Amino acid sequence: MNIRAKNINVQKNNAGILFPAVNRIFLIFFLSLSSVFYTQKWSPEKIDRLQDKIGSQYLQEGRIHDGIEQTKKAIQLSEEINYTKGRARGYIHMVNFLHSLGKYSEEQVYLQKAESLYYTFDDDPALLSAFFAAYGKNYHELGLIEKSNESFDKALKEALKIKDKQRKRKRLHYIYGNKAINFGLIGYNDSMYYYIHKAYKILPRVVEATNLTSYFLENKKNLDSAKFYLREAEGLLKNSTEPFDYLVFNYMSGQYYENIKNYNKALEFYEKSLALSIKMNRPKNMMKNYKEIAEIYNLQNNVYKANEYLQKYTKIRDSFEKGNLIALQTSGKKIIDDEKKQIQESNKKWYYIIAGLFLGVTILIVLLSIAYYKKVQKKDLLLKENTTAILQKDLQVKVLEQKVNETFDEIIQLAKKNHPEFWGRFQEVYPDFRSRILSINPTLKVSELVLTAYIYLGFNTKDIANYTFKAVQTIKNNKYNLRKRLNIPAQEDIVVWIRNQTG
Repeated sequence: MNIRAKNINVQKNNAGILFPAVNRIFLIFFLSLSSVFYTQKWSPEKIDRLQDKIGSQYLQEGRIHDGIEQTKKAIQLSEEINYTKGRARGYIHMVNFLHSLGKYSEEQVYLQKAESLYYTFDDDPALLSAFFAAYGKNYHELGLIEKSNESFDKALKEALKIKDKQRKRKRLHYIYGNKAINFGLIGYNDSMYYYIHKAYKILPRVVEATNLTSYFLENKKNLDSAKFYLREAEGLLKNSTEPFDYLVFNYMSGQYYENIKNYNKALEFYEKSLALSIKMNRPKNMMKNYKEIAEIYNLQNNVYKANEYLQKYTKIRDSFEKGNLIALQTSGKKIIDDEKKQIQESNKKWYYIIAGLFLGVTILIVLLSIAYYKKVQKKDLLLKENTTAILQKDLQVKVLEQKVNETFDEIIQLAKKNHPEFWGRFQEVYPDFRSRILSINPTLKVSELVLTAYIYLGFNTKDIANYTFKAVQTIKNNKYNLRKRLNIPAQEDIVVWIRNQTG
């Protein structure tokens, strides 16, 4: 019994030693396995796939805020494993999302973050191309077209080195499309057409087809060619699942029908484009649609609707201008800093040349020093000109802000109150109106000019009588006399006639 009890105690003691040891082995194995799984979960390849999905899906579908959250997640995951390319790519994605929201000053923060990591991806043509293209878009929105084209040229140089053919085609397509827009803004129509067509040839898409439609509408005034490319866009739209394609197609359809004076059809397409702009949270497209809708209602003599959409357009435009002012100041500082860096780099090169030739060729050193001094002077002059241009741009923005309150609604309210300032304010907003009317009949009285202003604004006889505290018959007689004084044919609508003469 004693021997048996002793054996049992020994077994218990051995078990007590064995089980904790086994538990420790399992714990170490589990932690090691977890570590492996954790590393695999957030590997660079996994982050790359996540970012590719973000870049191709969220932006195209208009899920901007979802894309921003996913991009922040990708940046955080990259930071956890010290994956600098992942961080840089994430910053560039943030730039693209913020750009679509019109937050140009915020996107510059992420551009600078990406630039601080430049040395980590200067061997990656795809990432370099995306980086330079992002700067190109930012400069474009701020009106710095020359700097924008310089950035897109750098992006193009890197894009040509991309080995993946599909990615290379998409990037070239994107760059050519943006260069076309830049050349259109500065009036280089042949270059604009060249790059639009080049982008369309590489990758036929709805956006390029609508850009070609716009080119033939605005630059060539060729309705047949415009209609042809609009139909091409409609055909491509059948195979598209991207909301942005529908947005631009509807907008360009509105442009086409507005040009052929089918205003109801144009309004229908602009409303569709506006709804998609709001859904995709694209304020710049919203602003363009508000402006076009206001113009359509104005052409239809619907003053109140025109004013409603004009106010919406003005509100977004003012927001953009304020943001652009801040972004422009930041860009101006960067341009000046870049110029200084170029001068410093140039200085180093010249110093090396001078040092190398100093012992042997004294005369040559003198000549090179003179050339160097002139070059520095020229660059300093260019630097000052850039600074002056930025300050002038700042001043223009402030002038625009001061004119925001001179809106159509203010004129309407002054007219309704028969305010003594109405005629003076009306002339400020429509400075050519008085001279054009007087060129038809210089003997018109002020009261007759004021009546033409009321008619121009779309008020009917009853409204004018009510606002000016006169009898309806009196206004009818005044309008009849005005017709005779201006020689307006009896079959002509007086509102349309006056607008045609003063527009």
